[in-house]
Amino acid sequence: YSDARQRVRSLGPFGFMQAYMSQPKSQLETFKAWAGISSDISYYLNSHHIDWHCWAMQGIALPVCVTAMASKGFASGLLKRDVDDSITLMVQWMDKETGSTGTATYTSSWIASESDCHSQQRFFYQAHQGEINVDQAHRGYSANLGGRRALNPLFMNYTQGPEGEFVGQSSYGYISFSKFVEAAKLVERNPNVLESLNAKLPTASSTMLVTAILQAGRESLRTNLPVQILHEGPVPTLKTP
Repeated sequence: YSDARQRVRSLGPFGFMQAYMSQPKSQLETFKAWAGISSDISYYLNSHHIDWHCWAMQGIALPVCVTAMASKGFASGLLKRDVDDSITLMVQWMDKETGSTGTATYTSSWIASESDCHSQQRFFYQAHQGEINVDQAHRGYSANLGGRRALNPLFMNYTQGPEGEFVGQSSYGYISFSKFVEAAKLVERNPNVLESLNAKLPTASSTMLVTAILQAGRESLRTNLPVQILHEGPVPTLKTP
């Protein structure tokens, strides 16, 4: 994802993105205490690809309008309350330099069937000067362990070392926590480094747009109307019709 981020920034204005992320329906049992009450599947999973897109578009484009739609039926029947099965956010982006517009659809679901991987994670990105396809769930490494599984030790290596030790320190799932701890120590010693960290890590400042898009999606579902994102001050604000 970090390599894709760097590549798309040299491909000209953004045109179209289609992203999908899922969890198996068995996870609803794990999430039943809060699913559809204090959060939803869009906040939980769409946040990943929206975060990547906002990171890739830093200084290039801004989200200006969000329209959301949801699917219902399975989760509500299982949990006996109103819960969305899948949520799609359609977001219009505007290039800061040219004024050209692009459209992104981010879809997340927690009613997926069991498959070769726990979470499907993929996106297609189109710019004026090129395209990128990413399938984060399949890395060309699979095994039959009582059923075919697509393995991804690059995320977290749970296989023990030759002496039974943990060897996942180079996995990006581990590195993300390590980078956060290192950044916290840097800021503690010198608060002035925070500005430079905004371009490298998902700080509170750099994720403002992510939060705005997710909240606009929830508002769009509530009102059944598109929601504008205004950029008239240091913090994005939402405008509903």
